[in-house]
Amino acid sequence: MKLLMCWALLLAALPADAAPRFEAKLPGGIAMQVAEFPVSSGAAADASVGAISYLRPGKDRPVLFAFNGGPGASSAFLHMGLLGPERAAVPQDPKAVLPAKAPLVANAESLLDVADIVLLDPPGTGFSELKPGTAPDFYRSVSGDADAVSQGALAWLAAHGRMGSPVYILGESYGTIRATAMVEALKKRDPALKLRGVLLLGQALNMIETSQRPGNVVTWPVNLPTLAAVSCWHRGCDPEKAAEAASAFGPAYLGGLYRGRELDATERARLAGQLAALTGLPADGWEARGLKLSKEQYRLELLHGEGRVLARYDARYTGTDPKGDAFTPVSNLFGAALTERFAKLGVPGDYKVLARTEGGWAYGGADSPFADWPFMQVIERAMAADPQFRLFIGTGLYDLTTTVGAADYLVAQTRADPARIVNRRYKAGHMTYSDDVARQTLSADIRAFLQAGAK
Repeated sequence: MKLLMCWALLLAALPADAAPRFEAKLPGGIAMQVAEFPVSSGAAADASVGAISYLRPGKDRPVLFAFNGGPGASSAFLHMGLLGPERAAVPQDPKAVLPAKAPLVANAESLLDVADIVLLDPPGTGFSELKPGTAPDFYRSVSGDADAVSQGALAWLAAHGRMGSPVYILGESYGTIRATAMVEALKKRDPALKLRGVLLLGQALNMIETSQRPGNVVTWPVNLPTLAAVSCWHRGCDPEKAAEAASAFGPAYLGGLYRGRELDATERARLAGQLAALTGLPADGWEARGLKLSKEQYRLELLHGEGRVLARYDARYTGTDPKGDAFTPVSNLFGAALTERFAKLGVPGDYKVLARTEGGWAYGGADSPFADWPFMQVIERAMAADPQFRLFIGTGLYDLTTTVGAADYLVAQTRADPARIVNRRYKAGHMTYSDDVARQTLSADIRAFLQAGAK
């Protein structure tokens, strides 16, 4: 009865233009709510941010806001892969034939014991929208997107009487850039907000390193640990040891690349031999390419003799289409599972798992060869200003998009307090939670991170 009364009071507190689309009491005393909150790019509301909430009684509980990336992705993947009370049970063998749909099972690793969870959908995704006639440029930029989602998060906190609760922001992939930009957007709108930390899964803050600009010699050793781990997985050796060996080789590799044409033939051959041993590709090929091989070339060449190409998002998966990605059918299972779950619960409306974003995305750097996107500096400023603010980074060992080496390099280069940074790697791909063992470890790590913030 007490829970029902609290839930009724909660609904009464919501503003009229954010009346819930759906609410329900789930097993285990969990209150579920699906709502949209109006947001604005100017003076008047011209869009909305969707919020799917799972709550347990208690006003002092931390609130974990979470979202995926894209840009243009809803929160369906985190929802059904990691954070919701139910999850999609996807096949664990990368060679398995995928089912038409993944079974829905109880999420035994749910974090609802330590925090209330709010899955946020940026304007145009999920149930959220851009009103007809809205100029989209504001919402198609790092700053505008972060501000809009911040407006939605603050509206949720106000509506639920939780402005004094500890707040955490979790983003995946592009969502890691959004989560970082939200740190300052939230503080600008509410300086008193108890923002205790940011969690980055598949971090993209230093995309300059992980995207491998040809002339930036740092990019090649930064990504080598992933190539070594993937090669070992396919060859049957130890991927973690291979990644560690590649990281240890990084300084010598970087030194050789820096010397370029001045590198003598003996040293070039020695480096090529070590690269071959780490990656499973022949030394003469490394020499022919000047000791540089991109992640994209690597995924096409490792299993070329078998007529297979590696998936970008989880290189344990393979296919035959060089333009496609063999992991996409797995990620699609999570989106389909949320649609099925909403139908089972009776949630009305058309939920957009992915929304096309027309035109470019403004990342905020000047149109100049000297432009920089210093996203990590936002985290550094937050940590300097607040001794309770902490950072969590989680990366998949087999992720060819946002790599473990890039995450390590980000941490190595920051001036932020290392004691308040948790940097973890998991034996999985970009969506670490698609692997059952990795999901269990990731959930335990996030739970420990949240619990440490309560001390």
